[in-house]
Amino acid sequence: MSRTIELTRTTEASPERVFRAWTDADELSRWWTTTAESDARTGGAFSYGFEFADASRNHTYTGTYHDVTPGERVSYPWQGGLGETTVDVRLEPAGDGTKVTLLHTGWGEGAEWDEAVALHEQGWSFFLDNLVAYLDRGED
Repeated sequence: MSRTIELTRTTEASPERVFRAWTDADELSRWWTTTAESDARTGGAFSYGFEFADASRNHTYTGTYHDVTPGERVSYPWQGGLGETTVDVRLEPAGDGTKVTLLHTGWGEGAEWDEAVALHEQGWSFFLDNLVAYLDRGED
């Protein structure tokens, strides 16, 4: 049985602005990645690099976007140590802002997967909070 991480945040930014922050390489590195390349279209390639003080934790995720619908959705594969999962970010108007829903699906069962789910849920929560701080207050 596959599990899903589902997290939601609301920002004052428009769906178009949130979409740009999630798909533009320069913007991604302001709130999420260390480096990024992004051909933000369905079938386009991406590369998200993460660098840490402890170089043994450095990693890069690469792949091809499954679905890119401007102002509405970004979906892509996420290749982890245990196998490939899928990240699906959905944007919906919410008053003058945007409701951002992140769904991370395809998790397996067992202790290693349980640990990976917990770590990713914690990480996604942190970065979604950082996205809102970046969009609403210009913070990183």
